[in-house]
Amino acid sequence: MSEINGIQGPGDLRPIQPAQPNRAAPVQPQQAPDRANDTVEISQVARLLGKVAEIPEVRAEKIAAVRAQIEAGTYITPEKIDITVERLLQEL
Repeated sequence: MSEINGIQGPGDLRPIQPAQPNRAAPVQPQQAPDRANDTVEISQVARLLGKVAEIPEVRAEKIAAVRAQIEAGTYITPEKIDITVERLLQEL
């Protein structure tokens, strides 16, 4: 059982001394961990989230304007058809 000292504190106070090294066993330097075998596994969810983060932000005002043009019948023009055909041919 531990001893409880009074208000005056313990009677035998000594200054703190640095620990003495153990001379029986030589101190071995720590080696850096072998990182050549470290691997990282990325889950399917993390890959999907990475792809979602790459999607550009939606511009609601532009979408609304295009929808209005489609409803009004003014979205499809000969110039837009020419551009679309050129882009399709470049893809092929």
